[in-house]
Amino acid sequence: MAAAILRFEDSRVTGPDSLRVSRLPAADKGGKWEICGICNGIEPDVFNRLKALLDAGRREDAWEGCLQYVLDNTAAVRSWLGSDAFPGVEFILRDHFFNSGSRNTGKILQRALNIHGAGLTVDGIVGPKTRQELQDQLAATGEAVFLIALQEKRQAFYRSCKQFPTFGRGWLNRCDDAFSVAQELV
Repeated sequence: MAAAILRFEDSRVTGPDSLRVSRLPAADKGGKWEICGICNGIEPDVFNRLKALLDAGRREDAWEGCLQYVLDNTAAVRSWLGSDAFPGVEFILRDHFFNSGSRNTGKILQRALNIHGAGLTVDGIVGPKTRQELQDQLAATGEAVFLIALQEKRQAFYRSCKQFPTFGRGWLNRCDDAFSVAQELV
């Protein structure tokens, strides 16, 4: 999962040999530089550690550090699901979490759950009620059906962002790519 998320962040990176520091677009709010979505403006300590590994020629260590960062950074998703029984849903949520944060991921999750009548308050806080509803709906509808709801709400989230005119095409492509990976995991 982590390697696929890193490839979504930088399609030219396929592993340690192609790992590199890239300049962010001026409109990106993450800083000036990134390594597979790990930005110097958001996670400066992690970014600097990974850059130092790359500068020292320790590409394998830098790659492992990127992979571990993705897994650690998105670990809350597994707790939301309560198990590893739904890898497609876990992947979509982890990818969105890494790209857009916990609160925004919680909101798309709650909106997807509300499609099937959950009646949740969309506040982005994945508490006991949201977690129970997620488990209930996955048991009732199945993972493949729920993935469609997540895909719909994730696309709607990106369309609502004020930076959609600048980054929207890439965001929607990422949604489609992540949905394809998630479907393969089901």
